[in-house]
Amino acid sequence: MTGLRGRGKRLGMAALAAMLLMPLLTSGLVSAAGASRIRINEGDIYLGDPDEFKKPAVVDVDAVYARIPEYRQILEKNLDSTSPRYLFLLRAASDRLRKALDKCSRGRGYDLIGGLGSIRIEGKAVPNITSLVLRALPRR
Repeated sequence: MTGLRGRGKRLGMAALAAMLLMPLLTSGLVSAAGASRIRINEGDIYLGDPDEFKKPAVVDVDAVYARIPEYRQILEKNLDSTSPRYLFLLRAASDRLRKALDKCSRGRGYDLIGGLGSIRIEGKAVPNITSLVLRALPRR
């Protein structure tokens, strides 16, 4: 009797593993052999749901912020976080970044965008879309 129970338990575990891997297999992010591993630093995700995505990308946020006039003002005037002007400028810079990310997401289909190194998929290069985001930055 114990042989049948052990076999049933193994079959149940295999069925559970198949159910858990199915969304990853159909998304193209994990090979049929399950060899790919996905690592996401959720603290560096700027757009999308780390639990449900099909087309990830990364962006050098420092390079993008360096091209945003409001952020450059923060640096040039050496403003700190206690200054009301700092908060106003930082919000404006963040809004510009968000709009550019949204535009890249809609236009190119990227459904998960994070900072450099925040999304790692074993065996697959995650595209760096920094140049796309820079071109998508809204003008004044």
